[in-house]
Amino acid sequence: MFKTLPKTAIALGLSLMLMGCASSIPLLERFKPKPEQPLEVKVPENVGTLAMSQVQNEVWWLPLGDPVLTAVIEQALKNSTDVRLANERLNEAGAVLGIAKSQQWPSIFGQFTTGRNRPSQAGNVPVFGGQSVYENQKFGIGASWELDLWGRIGALEDAARASFMQQGYNVRGVRLSVSATAASLYTRARVLGLQVKVLEQTLESRDAAYKLAKQRYDVGLSNELQLRQTEAELLAVRALLPDTREQLERTKNALAVVVGGNPPELPDLKVENVQLTKLFFLPEDSPSELLLRRPDLAAAEQQLLAGEANLEAARKAFFPTIGLSAFGGRESADLSDLFSGPARVWSFQAQITQPIFQAGRLFDERDAAVARRNQAVLQYEASIRTAFQEVYDAIVAQREARERLQARQDQVKTLTEVVRLAQLRVDNGVASQLELLDAQRNLLDAQLNWALAWQAQQAASLAMIRSLGGGFNVEQVALKE
Repeated sequence: MFKTLPKTAIALGLSLMLMGCASSIPLLERFKPKPEQPLEVKVPENVGTLAMSQVQNEVWWLPLGDPVLTAVIEQALKNSTDVRLANERLNEAGAVLGIAKSQQWPSIFGQFTTGRNRPSQAGNVPVFGGQSVYENQKFGIGASWELDLWGRIGALEDAARASFMQQGYNVRGVRLSVSATAASLYTRARVLGLQVKVLEQTLESRDAAYKLAKQRYDVGLSNELQLRQTEAELLAVRALLPDTREQLERTKNALAVVVGGNPPELPDLKVENVQLTKLFFLPEDSPSELLLRRPDLAAAEQQLLAGEANLEAARKAFFPTIGLSAFGGRESADLSDLFSGPARVWSFQAQITQPIFQAGRLFDERDAAVARRNQAVLQYEASIRTAFQEVYDAIVAQREARERLQARQDQVKTLTEVVRLAQLRVDNGVASQLELLDAQRNLLDAQLNWALAWQAQQAASLAMIRSLGGGFNVEQVALKE
């Protein structure tokens, strides 16, 4: 019966039948990622906010106005192996995208073959003229092309493009992580340097106080309790100093590893030169637009799009594959006759391939693509929740860290005055040395705690920057007056 039908009608009927079978495959509704959770932020009255269009600067460290910090971060970004590794992964994803794009075009190739063969004289193929060895020379140009009627190749290209975009956002995320790590180690090194200096100065004063107490004890002007208390204060500071120095050296070593060499000379941090860090607050626009600035959320969204495209390609694998191939050239037994008139050859072939039995492989590949797409959806939703939490935590940490630092600053100033008054009382003989030691101990604790509070404030500002996925332009920083 089929012999009486035109070939085109047969092919068309076969295609329609196969499309009908493929259309019975259950399709999943596309996931449109939008964080809908409302974000309410209470901003102090004397702090301005930023519009979303103003939050564009990736170089977030410039508003801090610290040239040494800028040099440290730029050196880290230049030498970081993590950044270079992320760039190479981006290059790989770009090459994969190029490969996917090339599948949309015909493949053209040149071919030259030469060969000799001897058939068996006892076989089924007759040997003519007693000739037992045959030669064949073939030269030509061929082409092959798969028609993407159903969009399978296009879906694979979309998946590769989304993966390329994902790697691009990953590069931004790695740069943000490296710069934040360098800034954190830079701040910690300065704080530990201040603590070492405070401990060294305190150790000198405690040593002098102990020598004075020893002289007074030797001449009978004080008792042994006062001497031992003075000695205990000296030994307490002497025990703290090695631990703090070790932490400082370890932090400097870690900073050297991050920047890929020796970092610039770190400026000293002084208790009497208190500077509060500028405050970064949320823009006034919608939280969805804000959070999608984050590199991790943008990368998760692209991963989701890649999963959708791969799922689409897995569905299209049930459809028939239509391929075209052609070849034209010359063929002869002798190389000298290869370019003679009768040696011309050509061929053209169209092929429709429909999977019939694959032992469930295509269904398993589709189910695996569905599972990977669903995993991408869940990862994206989890990333959104994490982003909201980080923003909320950064707001609270920044506000409380600033108040804590201000309180520590006031405490240091007050205890400095207490030490001065206690020294006057001791000099005038109206107070004992223990009263002065107690005041000095409280001042030392306050100075060390001030350094930690300053570090916590810097860390809170850094957490806000990271939670927003970048920084701000210097003239657009919300600064509490």
